[in-house]
Amino acid sequence: MKKVWHRGSENGWYLTIRENGHRRQLLLVKGPNTREFRKKAEELAIAELATRKVDDCPSNPSWLLVHHVLDGFLKHSLEEHEPKTHDWYKGFFDTFEPKYGKLRVVQLKKQHVMAWVTARGFNDTSANRAIGALKRAFAWAVEEEHISRSPIDHLRKPRTVVRDRVLTPEERQLILASIRDAQFRDYVSALSLTGCRPGEVVCVTRDDVDLEQGIWVLRKHKTVKKTGKPRIIYLCPDALALTKRLIAQHTDGPLFRNTRGRPWTKNAVRLRFTKLRKLHPELKGVVAYTYRSSFATDALEQGVPDATVATLMGHTNTNTLHRFYARLSHKVEHLKEAAAKAIPPAKDAAPPDTAP
Repeated sequence: MKKVWHRGSENGWYLTIRENGHRRQLLLVKGPNTREFRKKAEELAIAELATRKVDDCPSNPSWLLVHHVLDGFLKHSLEEHEPKTHDWYKGFFDTFEPKYGKLRVVQLKKQHVMAWVTARGFNDTSANRAIGALKRAFAWAVEEEHISRSPIDHLRKPRTVVRDRVLTPEERQLILASIRDAQFRDYVSALSLTGCRPGEVVCVTRDDVDLEQGIWVLRKHKTVKKTGKPRIIYLCPDALALTKRLIAQHTDGPLFRNTRGRPWTKNAVRLRFTKLRKLHPELKGVVAYTYRSSFATDALEQGVPDATVATLMGHTNTNTLHRFYARLSHKVEHLKEAAAKAIPPAKDAAPPDTAP
């Protein structure tokens, strides 16, 4: 990628490229030699190069700003990702760009990213995701040949903090007994009975339900781009009964709604669990996702094969299951019994030698 330049005789901004072995000058925009038109020409150059296979070896142009990369990636995300994913990236960029968006890409350093992480007060998990979002944007710019290398490719992300929490039967009952409205109780019951991601339960509609087979079929879900397959949730008898009851109440649209008849939002669910923790301090650490890890741990304790549990959770292998969700270390009695089974029974000891 070359620097945009202004031709006074034509009163226009140009970009010089080499395409199919020939040198070409592309007119980007007509306008005077001002900062405003230079910025517009730079943005048009990025869009133009994204549609062409140029012969020039990509380099990090001195005029390219961090803003250009983040904005370009968000446009890409809007077309290629689910709206929630796009908003997830945008949430991080909206706090990074005001402070560092005007930096040239060649000026961006590790210290800028770490200063942002510190100022935001991110814990290790949030820092991992925030840095990962930025790294993904610059990796995209490399893939699209806007830049030759990412200035933060070497930046390491902190390890995520795995929520080490599993619900006991007593805690489950306490939570349900503390919920006054049937709407949130139904939502929490669905989390407990299916092991779904909280966002998956929110999205279930009448059209996603197959009562004959007893399943939910989500065609839009978190990993659809990766797997290319719908997410199938297999319903136990209680979950199926809950689904039938909600279908009778809502003939179309989302099945799980709040007291106002609207779909549950991520923030609304977060606030409800915050209130539960304040009401019952013994529920410290319990969030909506706790039901997912509890589901996986309970299934493994009951002897369900890990590959089967991974399928129920919507994973393509068992790696994620064991890394994030299996918490058998909390099941002390179960593991003690397993340890006893792991030791082969002792053979009868031979009688002592009594010969002189």
